[in-house]
Amino acid sequence: MTAIESQSLRRRVESLRMRVENLSSLRRLVDLPPDRDITKRQWAVLESQLKVVEAGLLSRLKKAGRAYLPLVHNSRIARTLNGLLGEIELEMSRVYAFLDTYMDVLTQRHTPELGPLLGGCDVLAWDAINRDHPALAIVEPPLVYCDRGFGASTLREGVMLPNHIPNPMPLIEIPYSRLKEKYNLTSVLHEAGHEALVRLGLVSTLPKAFRYGLAKTGASATIQDFFALWSSEIGPDFWTFCSSGIAEAAGIKEILALPPHHVFRVSGTDPHPPPYLRVLLSFEWCRQAWGRGAWDNWEKEWFELYPLEGAPIEARELLKKAGTYLPLISRTLLQTRFRVLNGKTIPDLFRLSTLAPAELERVAGTARSGALNLKGISPSAQLAVFRVIRDQGKLNEEAIDRIMTEWLVKLGERRRN
Repeated sequence: MTAIESQSLRRRVESLRMRVENLSSLRRLVDLPPDRDITKRQWAVLESQLKVVEAGLLSRLKKAGRAYLPLVHNSRIARTLNGLLGEIELEMSRVYAFLDTYMDVLTQRHTPELGPLLGGCDVLAWDAINRDHPALAIVEPPLVYCDRGFGASTLREGVMLPNHIPNPMPLIEIPYSRLKEKYNLTSVLHEAGHEALVRLGLVSTLPKAFRYGLAKTGASATIQDFFALWSSEIGPDFWTFCSSGIAEAAGIKEILALPPHHVFRVSGTDPHPPPYLRVLLSFEWCRQAWGRGAWDNWEKEWFELYPLEGAPIEARELLKKAGTYLPLISRTLLQTRFRVLNGKTIPDLFRLSTLAPAELERVAGTARSGALNLKGISPSAQLAVFRVIRDQGKLNEEAIDRIMTEWLVKLGERRRN
C-alpha cells in the first residue's frame, strides 16, 4: 500500500475520534440560559447515556487502530481496517440520530417565550407521575416539547432509540396550540399517565380487569375484546382524571369535539376508544365520584351535538351497546384493588378530595380578592382550578391565557430552584 493511502487511513481514525468525542458535548452545544435550562438530574441521565455510547465507540476505534494501523502497508490489513472504520461510521451516524433528537427537543427552550412555558409543563408531567409507589420512584422527570400535529404523544423512558440506545427519560410531545389553551394541558397528564401505567404493570392488568367485570354481566366477547383493546388509552385518561378531576372531562369534550365521522369511528385495531364513548366515560367518572354536577349538562350537550342516529349503521349498535357498560368500566377503575398496587385502588395514589368540585370552586373564588391562593394543592389540581375559572366565564380567553402564562412560568422557576 502507498504512503498516501496509509496516511488516509490514519486521518480517518483521527477524524472519527474527534466526531465520537463530540457526542458528550450536547450540553455545551445547546448552551441553554439558566432561566430556561433543564434540571441537573435531567442533564445527568442524558449525559451519562451519551458518555456510555461514546466510550463504547472510542474503545472499538482505539482497539482497531492499535491492531491495524502499524500494519496498514499490508493491503489485506488495510482492507480490514477500512471495513471496521466503515462499520463505526455507520454506527456513529445512528448515534447522532439520538443526539439530534435531544438537540431538537432542547433547542426549543432557547426562545424566551416557549422555554419557560415548557419548564412549567415539565412540572405538570412530573406531578402526574410522582406518586407514592416504588415503581414510580425510579422514573426520571419528563421533558415536554412541542411539535406539529393535532394530538400529543409520548416516548417512554427505556424505549430503544437508534443503535439500541435506551431513551434516558420520558419525552412528551404536545401540539404548539396547547400552549395557547393552557387549561387543556391535561394532554400532558395523559401522556405522563402512559409512563406511569406501564411502570405499575397496569397496562397488562387493566384488560383482564375489564374482561372479568364484563364477563360477569354477560357482555359479549366482542364487547370484551373492544374494551380490552381500548384499556391502553382509557387507563391514561383515568390517570388524568385522578390528577385533575373535572379538568380532564371538560378538556376531553373540547379536544374531541370533532366531525361526526371521526367521533363515531370504530376500529378493531385502534387502541383509542371512539371519541363518542371516550367523552361519555369521563362524564361517568365525575358522576360516580361526585354525584350530580356540571357534567350532566355536558352530557346532554354531547348527545345533542352527536345523536347516535348520526353514526354509521355498522357502528351504531356497537356504540349503543358499549355505552351501557360505561358505568361498569368506571366502577372497575374507581373501586378495584389491584395486586400490583399492593391492594390499593388507582385513586388511592391521588388526593381526590382536593379535586372535589366544591373545593375547586372555593379555591377559584379566592381570585375575586385579586390574589388567587393555590397554596397546598398540587400543580395538576391547580390546573383544575384554572379550568373552573375559565368555565365560569368571568374572564375572556386573553385574560385566562395571561394569568395561566404567569402561573406556568412560576412552576418552571420553582422546579429549577
